[in-house]
Amino acid sequence: MPERERRWNGWGFAGEGFPVPAATRAWLAERLGEGDPLGATAEGEIPLPPSRPLPALAAPTVIAPAARLRAACGHSLPDLLALRTGTIAAFPDAVCLPESSEQVVEVLKAASAAGVTVIPRGGGTSVVGGVTVRPGARPVVALSLERLRGLVRVDATSRLATFRAGTLGPEVEAALAPHGLRLGHEPQSFELSTVGGWVATRSAGHRSTGVGKIDELVAGVEVATPAGLWRLPAQPASAAGPELRRLVVGSEGRLGVITEATLRARPQPECEDGLAVLMPGWASGVEACRELLQAGVPLEVLRLSDACESSFGTTLVSLSPLAARVSRALFSLRRYSQGCLLLLGWAGGTQEAMLGRQTAARVWRAAGGLALGQSGWRRWRAERFHHPYLRDELLSGGWGVDTLETAAPWATLGTVYSAVREAMNASGVRVVILCHLSHAYRDGASLYFTFLWPLAHGAELAQWGALKSAATEALLSTGGTLSHHHGVGTIHAPYLEREVGRTGVAALSALARELDPKGVLNPGVLLPEGDS
Repeated sequence: MPERERRWNGWGFAGEGFPVPAATRAWLAERLGEGDPLGATAEGEIPLPPSRPLPALAAPTVIAPAARLRAACGHSLPDLLALRTGTIAAFPDAVCLPESSEQVVEVLKAASAAGVTVIPRGGGTSVVGGVTVRPGARPVVALSLERLRGLVRVDATSRLATFRAGTLGPEVEAALAPHGLRLGHEPQSFELSTVGGWVATRSAGHRSTGVGKIDELVAGVEVATPAGLWRLPAQPASAAGPELRRLVVGSEGRLGVITEATLRARPQPECEDGLAVLMPGWASGVEACRELLQAGVPLEVLRLSDACESSFGTTLVSLSPLAARVSRALFSLRRYSQGCLLLLGWAGGTQEAMLGRQTAARVWRAAGGLALGQSGWRRWRAERFHHPYLRDELLSGGWGVDTLETAAPWATLGTVYSAVREAMNASGVRVVILCHLSHAYRDGASLYFTFLWPLAHGAELAQWGALKSAATEALLSTGGTLSHHHGVGTIHAPYLEREVGRTGVAALSALARELDPKGVLNPGVLLPEGDS
């Protein structure tokens, strides 16, 4: 089957999109007014400088302008603004396409000897500047792992599967299915992102409440460094010193290039089920989520949208006249005037799913929830990987949109939620803030914010910067983590010391210098420039 063409200046695949419904436009116009539409520069109008000289590299290498342009940016809002306006700050001098772990090592050796920056690149979906080329005196090679793909081996007895780093999400599940297994790691970028990218950024998927983040799924890992291959074999547990696999997970290309990962798989479920519930408010919904997790109710998906996100979500779906009347009637009731949509999902054995559903029902009913049936759940399941396409359409319509996420203990989750909203509302930019709780744990949960604002021509990046910095300061000052699953990249790197301390940054920097003495691996990512 031929591979689908990726869009060069937006999310996803060419020919696909998420047109903004008229109801959504009206909802935004009422709250934000109209912004300045953001145009799109044609690919042929973007000038690329000539490639700088590079050493001989032991892998196929491409210097064609189209390849260099497509490897210049990720998918952060600054990246998209640069791509749309044709103001890209820097380009790789070449794109290298190794076909084996050994070739990756040889490329890193040559780059280290010649002082060439190497930016590892999987699916290129980073939203925090993790794969963005930055201006500098050194030549730059984008190290694409797209040819390092596929299942290496399966240990069905131990339920372990080893994949090459460039394997895409759908390829992972397709390879495991004949063995009666699945991974269940389904981030929003599932169709576009890779095993190596998941591991490098400590990603989380929609099912992480049940299957865990990628941290919990990594049993072993292979990393290419300028000194050679570093293999940490799969183990169920170990007390052989500090857990080095955990150092690699989340290293974002600073300690080496992940070339293989051995992952913990699970059996294909006997059944899968889900339900949408309307909760009377955010506080009661959060409390119900906490009770579900701390009671050990078996759930794979838990997602609570606040009142604003729930309202926005209703504009994205086309309801029958009867369903639309019922929806309006529900939200007009005093009890549900600030209604929050809760999605619950189960997958596994039939008895386990039935027990989970029954136990969960006792919790949400006690909190005043109202079952809405399975249609909302099924719609979300069918459309969830298409939601990111909406951002490109909104930019064209004059509205900026971006996301940020954090996590905090249950005791402080409400404080973080309020602080982020208050800080963004005080930023000087007119903004609408949506939020949902997901990726829940017994001791806390993740908060995922989506914020929208009317674009002002020429000030788009400044508007985003004011909102992003206000939110980041607020979440850090109230005990939230800098990132739950997007990673650090270059955008969050200046804040890392606030979370891990000066000693933590020094320890990471020392390890990076040991594994990458010439500092050629993804400089400026994870650790600020000059800290390694």
